[in-house]
Amino acid sequence: MNTQTQSTQAPPAIYVTEADFEILSNLADAAGRAPGGRVLAEEMARAVIVEPNELPRPFVRIGSRVQFQDLSNGQTRAVRISLPRDASIDDNRISVLSPVGAALIGLTAGEAFHWTDPEGRARGVRVLAVQD
Repeated sequence: MNTQTQSTQAPPAIYVTEADFEILSNLADAAGRAPGGRVLAEEMARAVIVEPNELPRPFVRIGSRVQFQDLSNGQTRAVRISLPRDASIDDNRISVLSPVGAALIGLTAGEAFHWTDPEGRARGVRVLAVQD
């Protein structure tokens, strides 16, 4: 699967806390070649590790509530980013191992991330708001 951005711009910086970095790296390793695992592994490889209150703006972390726009269809959703065991579509909790969950991790409001899914379709998300 190719998770490269679809534009000539570099992907936005992503931020993670040290605790989340360890959890997310272990999840990505365990997920192996699963689509979300690959996106998450690539995100962790370029992550900037910070203290939770180090940035002037909140960033998407495990447990964050996120409002985002799916750039492939224009739909807006509000979800909570969850560990795989806590994910529930009915409760709007998406796993960090889903491609969308992995793409959202570490972004701040206004940032977008683009990737290509296993079927070769261009995908993208834009974060509209983040709450811890």
